[in-house]
Amino acid sequence: MLTIVQSGDFETEIQTPFCETKSSIQLKGFPTFYEDGEYVTPINLWMNHLINVKRAKNINSNVRAISRYWRFLRSHKLSWKDFPTIKSNKPTYIFRNQDLMAAVKTGELNSSTAAIYMNHVIKFYEWSYYEGLIEFSKDNKPFEVEFVSIKTTGMLAHINRNYVVRSSDLRIRVPKRTPEQSLNPLTEDEVKLYSQALSQQCIEFQIQQLLQLMCGLRIEEACTFPADLVKRCDPENYHVQVRIGPHNGVHTKFGSIRTIEIPTVLMNKMYRYLISERRQKRELKADHPVTELLVTNRGKPYTPNAIQRHFYLTRVYIRNELNAHFQHRTHDLRATYGTFRLASLLDEKIGLSPFDAMSLIMGWMGHKDEKTTWRYLNFINRSKASIRAVCFLDQIMDSVINEYEG
Repeated sequence: MLTIVQSGDFETEIQTPFCETKSSIQLKGFPTFYEDGEYVTPINLWMNHLINVKRAKNINSNVRAISRYWRFLRSHKLSWKDFPTIKSNKPTYIFRNQDLMAAVKTGELNSSTAAIYMNHVIKFYEWSYYEGLIEFSKDNKPFEVEFVSIKTTGMLAHINRNYVVRSSDLRIRVPKRTPEQSLNPLTEDEVKLYSQALSQQCIEFQIQQLLQLMCGLRIEEACTFPADLVKRCDPENYHVQVRIGPHNGVHTKFGSIRTIEIPTVLMNKMYRYLISERRQKRELKADHPVTELLVTNRGKPYTPNAIQRHFYLTRVYIRNELNAHFQHRTHDLRATYGTFRLASLLDEKIGLSPFDAMSLIMGWMGHKDEKTTWRYLNFINRSKASIRAVCFLDQIMDSVINEYEG
């Protein structure tokens, strides 16, 4: 069984060349892999490389990719460093074809996600070879290197029409989509369906998902939402605005600071959770004070990986218990907020111009480029299904917000 534990920061000694004295260096903790209680050295060295050498700010997709690959190897009794001569028998190709591509066909993964996972596995092998953890030969290698010609689309395309990049024959092709097609918000019926399933989940997962769906937060922003911002609000007010960013512990994209809107009913739900006996018991298990609002039963803050697992189980619940088809990612909740909220601002009763409505959405969602926000307007204009507005999300989520919380 593969287990992942987030290690704490640690200190290690280093020997300076041509110097007899030793010094120490402080390193950041990283997701640490154990298999049946044994330390998985190659993966953990790679995680340390990503965090403390490459200084990667977010390795969630790396963790998901390599853990999926490692579990696949163990379930098929394959070695990560043995590659038969026949390509179809190599573990990397079996993983690509039988796991990732199969998941794309069933709708479990998007082709873009599968491509990212495969690329992480390739990078892992390239790094392992460079560090001497694995040896490649003409017959024993995980993939074939290819050189792909890419058409230039920039200002100097008339001078240099193509450029060449190094790739591999493991790459997964991602169909080209328009910016509007890349948005996949929930429909009205899907929002109703998801609210029904969400009401059966734990209170922490409910709040995290509602922060994405009703406030447009990214998954990591919702996970790191601070307890200090939670307060009891007057029910007569429709929304309350708060500022989030690194200054209060929220992991916003690019470290930016922005103002978001939170429905009063959601803020009061978070307040009830903040003062609940359930959260207090969980907080007592923590090694140090927890600044985040959402706390696991181990006294730790919620991570995006934990939320992704909960989301997967919720999709399974929808399929098995509600007998419905539901193929969405957690990020689609943010897209749902963007489309419904923008439609509500464009409602004739409110009377905002498209420019003013776009400016508000851009600020609330933290878009750095206005082109990103324009995708939502184009999606609304091109969508055949009407998006009824103003209070739709709040009305549908009422059963989740006001349920009994034990």
